[in-house]
Amino acid sequence: MRCRTIFLSGCAFALNALPSMGMAQTAVPPQAAEAADVAAGDIVVTARRREESIQDVPISVSALSGEQLRRQGVTDAQSLQYATPSLSITSAQSQRNTVAFALRGQRTQETQLFTDPPVGTYFAEVVQPRPYGFGKTFFDLQSVQVLKGVQGTLFGRNMTGGAVLVEPAHPELGSFSGEVRGQYGNYDMKDLYGMVNIPVGDNFAIRVAGKTRKRDGWAHEVTTGRDYDNQDFNTFRVSTLWKPIEGLETLTVGDWYKSKEHGTAAFITDLRLPSVISNYEGLRAAGLITANIPAQYAAARDMFYKKHFTLDMGAGEGGNLDVFGKPYENIKNWGITNKTTWELSDTITLKNIFGYRRLQRDQVQDYDGIPAFLITPYQYARSRNISEEFQIQGKAFDRKLDYIAGLYYFEEKGKDGSLANTLPELNIVGAGQNPRTASATQFVTANPGVGYSRTAAAFLAGTFHATDQLSLSGGLRYNYDKRKITVSPSLPFRTNPAGGTGVCSFDIDAATAGTQTVPFDQCSFTNQKSFKEWTYDATVQYEPSANVTAYASYRHGFRAGGFSTRATSYVTLAPFLPEFVDEYEIGLKTSTRIGSSGRLTTSTAIFRQDGSDVQKQRATFVNGNVFTVIDNTAKQRNSGGEFEATLSVPNFSLTGFYSYTKVKILRGAAVSAIGPEIAQRGTPKNQAGFTATVSPPISEDVGQLNLIGNFTWRSKNYLDDFEVSGVQPAFALVNLRAELNDIGGSKASIAFFVNNATNEVYRIGVLGLVAEGLGFSSSVYGEPRMYGVELGYKF
Repeated sequence: MRCRTIFLSGCAFALNALPSMGMAQTAVPPQAAEAADVAAGDIVVTARRREESIQDVPISVSALSGEQLRRQGVTDAQSLQYATPSLSITSAQSQRNTVAFALRGQRTQETQLFTDPPVGTYFAEVVQPRPYGFGKTFFDLQSVQVLKGVQGTLFGRNMTGGAVLVEPAHPELGSFSGEVRGQYGNYDMKDLYGMVNIPVGDNFAIRVAGKTRKRDGWAHEVTTGRDYDNQDFNTFRVSTLWKPIEGLETLTVGDWYKSKEHGTAAFITDLRLPSVISNYEGLRAAGLITANIPAQYAAARDMFYKKHFTLDMGAGEGGNLDVFGKPYENIKNWGITNKTTWELSDTITLKNIFGYRRLQRDQVQDYDGIPAFLITPYQYARSRNISEEFQIQGKAFDRKLDYIAGLYYFEEKGKDGSLANTLPELNIVGAGQNPRTASATQFVTANPGVGYSRTAAAFLAGTFHATDQLSLSGGLRYNYDKRKITVSPSLPFRTNPAGGTGVCSFDIDAATAGTQTVPFDQCSFTNQKSFKEWTYDATVQYEPSANVTAYASYRHGFRAGGFSTRATSYVTLAPFLPEFVDEYEIGLKTSTRIGSSGRLTTSTAIFRQDGSDVQKQRATFVNGNVFTVIDNTAKQRNSGGEFEATLSVPNFSLTGFYSYTKVKILRGAAVSAIGPEIAQRGTPKNQAGFTATVSPPISEDVGQLNLIGNFTWRSKNYLDDFEVSGVQPAFALVNLRAELNDIGGSKASIAFFVNNATNEVYRIGVLGLVAEGLGFSSSVYGEPRMYGVELGYKF
């Protein structure tokens, strides 16, 4: 209640400040003392697919420059949430490098090839549908923008929560420059970054930037001595900018990322009986197996409490149950984008955006983190996607109308699947074999899915300036989606009674008890579905002065339907349909002069989202058989607000934010064996934070000193759909940085930093398997205290 009072008080403050508004709103924290002198309109965003001052955009948007990200300790996607209201990022499926974005309560539930997140991620204006490796691209950036709310008209289907736009730094014509920066820190962290900008003649430039990082893991496995949650990746980017004639420019960006790491440590944090674990206990009592899972759970919790992030896992220790060996995660991700813009006149501009990307991911993870083998999967993904977008932007009716019209095409092809070693001792004993000697490989289950997704769209949007103070905006988009999937679930290493190896596990007759299947060589099942939907929006914007923007908007968006790659029957191979969101938002952006050179800016937004045909995963029963499906019977309401403010005066700046989000399921909540789903999952109700920058006035012969402190707080956050034990209590993080730039009048710099200064222990993901009857859940934790020194030089 107190947090909501603070939020409403902030709204009242912004309204009371109306008579004295001075300059443009900025969601970007100032960088140093000179930030107070930045003119209105210098903060440029592309929330409406064209460059505009953030003050004039009737959308709740936060923007951070590359330099501000670095100073606030935002080095990856996970840490971006601590600098932005409403944004919450967790580890999807207990995997650190698989980030799940949530905005305004709209969250990612699955990262399979044929399901799409409600928060879109864009790199160089091209959508990135799969998150693998995306979080490590935060270097040499021009900006990161976080758009909150439905963005379906200009960004397409699925953007019901918002969008995260990452824009790399562009080459600069006529300027040779460069930078090198190295870091060394605890856990033997070594990070090296370099950039060079090379002009070639008057109309061409190339920019090359790269980063390599190695860091020991902070999770320690006691038996093998192997560390987990380490970092070992290399990434680089090559960009070219060519302006052959006046008004025509083409920007091409090629990027490459490769990581080879030990993967994410999952720590068992809950054990329930009765469950499948009870069967282990029965077999142990009969002397058939030796694994004492309750005792191993107790030992794991005791080990964690005595020394955080220490575990004893079975995977990688060898033996008949260790099918896949040591856990690991390898990712390759590369792509190329091109943006070509041609200003035909001062009222018509043509723009073309092309993107191509290939991705490869392989991972083995021990889900339980104890010596017994409960679930150890090998997961893989191979995909490629291509996108093409053509836009016409312009002005008409004596420049009273700004418009954009475009055509869009996207195609993604690939395969996504897993091999799972699940409860091998139970399977071996159930087959009448010796669990101490029989190989678990014969019981491995495979769930591969292959197929494609194609999207075509046409859109039109515009803003009509009825008067100098009143503007009306609207947009319309027609979307066409087609998806096709082929699944082949099986036990690929099981001896087939009919001869050979491999047994199909697809149930072709759900009406008959048990699994009715087909010969292994016929184990391929296909389905396809097309979806056609409209998205649209309307906004009224009022600017009583050049320093105040008030708006009210309505937006209609949808999240595409699809298929599950884990389908094992015709029941589960059926498509799930689109879900729809209607959003209502009012907002106010202001700026006020403070003295002769200071500035106070604020941004306030209040929203409500009504969701219908919401996609929910639930169990269904057919003649005694249980199947997990996704249906569209639920209704949901998300509501809340965001408030941001920045105070800039000479030698000091302070930026802060607060957001409140409430999620309520009105109808059709999913129900499990342990109760109904938790509506608020993945989204804390309250988030707050501030960043203070102090630039003491010291002699230029010494350099420029900046002292930066960042504090963020979030209320409790449920990290699993059903299990209340998966809640992360409220916690706060503190990041500190002291930097001395332009040392002795040179271009050298030195900085000392510490992230998570209080060494907070907190969870960022939960794999909950109690509701599924397996009887345990595991957790992924955020990084402990990280500190180090940074040396840099610009030329």
